[in-house]
Amino acid sequence: MSDYLIRSLPISVQTMLVLCLCIFASLALYRFILRLIRKIVENKDNPIAKIWLDKLTSPFRWISGLIGVYISQQILPFGKIGESLLSRIEAFAVPAIAGWLALALLHAISDIVDIKSRRSVEGNESRKLASRRQRTRMSIMMRVGSFLIIMVTVGIMMMTIPAVRNIGVTLMASAGLVGLAVGAAAQPMLKNLIAGIQVAFTEPIRIDDLVIVETGDWGWIEKITLTYVTVRLWDERRVIVPLARFLEAPFENWTREAEQLIGKVFLYVDPLADVERLREHMKKVVTSNALWDGRSYILQVSDMKPEYIELRLLATARDAPSSWDLCCDIREQMLRFIAENMPETIAHTRFTMPQRKKLDFLVDGVDAIQRTPKGNKAGV
Repeated sequence: MSDYLIRSLPISVQTMLVLCLCIFASLALYRFILRLIRKIVENKDNPIAKIWLDKLTSPFRWISGLIGVYISQQILPFGKIGESLLSRIEAFAVPAIAGWLALALLHAISDIVDIKSRRSVEGNESRKLASRRQRTRMSIMMRVGSFLIIMVTVGIMMMTIPAVRNIGVTLMASAGLVGLAVGAAAQPMLKNLIAGIQVAFTEPIRIDDLVIVETGDWGWIEKITLTYVTVRLWDERRVIVPLARFLEAPFENWTREAEQLIGKVFLYVDPLADVERLREHMKKVVTSNALWDGRSYILQVSDMKPEYIELRLLATARDAPSSWDLCCDIREQMLRFIAENMPETIAHTRFTMPQRKKLDFLVDGVDAIQRTPKGNKAGV
């Protein structure tokens, strides 16, 4: 009875039913396999496997749908019009899904590299620089690869449409090496692309590098894209700097080779101050501070003026935040010591008053008054 009802339906309806059933069966099988894999991954508690699963779930869902369409074509003929329509859809959808899958794979690899590099630093400070270098290269190459995948995918998709095939060829050329050299229309975009590749391999900056931006503030490199760099300042502000600026203009990178820094504090004291006593107290302050990394410290007379002498106090720390806090602690404790124990050390402004000369009154009238004998007002 059911076979008779199905056969009594028009061919187009039968075709649509077969198509829908094949897609549904393919998605159901995909759903069953996905749940099985999720259970296995959750039991193992493997973050890398979870990344693969999260990134590839959506692309493979669409791939399973395409498989269902292909199976339905083998079961029942769709006719000349239906076959032509499906072939057009497949020609457009296959490159799109393939590009999506390639992007998902690239992002998954980037996340896995990031996790592994962060893990390698735990308990091993010597791996910090190599970890930041690895994460920076992967971040930039991921963005460059994403750009190329999107360009190639869009170019292939457009080449499947006869009316816009020439546009697709142009996009393909602009994504190649020839387009990098002669693509006048895409020159700004290609300039940033080349700058990103140059930054990845020459490494003037890396993720988490400490740099000085044009405003004079210091902060950490938070994100490197193909067009700009995000710098997170010490007060949680963000500064957006064009990527090319780091290749064309000088800038300060405090963590280019290592994160250790030398912090400096300046004190201005009286020229008669007991510098040796201040040096001994600085030793107590620095050596008892947990922020000092144990490398070195020193107190020097770095300058002298008529009103004061300049003392420069240097102390090493493991990174910039620690160096800043250490300098603040040294400055505060040294000022407290001077105020409580050596107030004479505070700079004084000195000047000499000229000695007043004794005046000789030689005027006769004045001398006569001085010689007048004491008595009544009349002088009697």
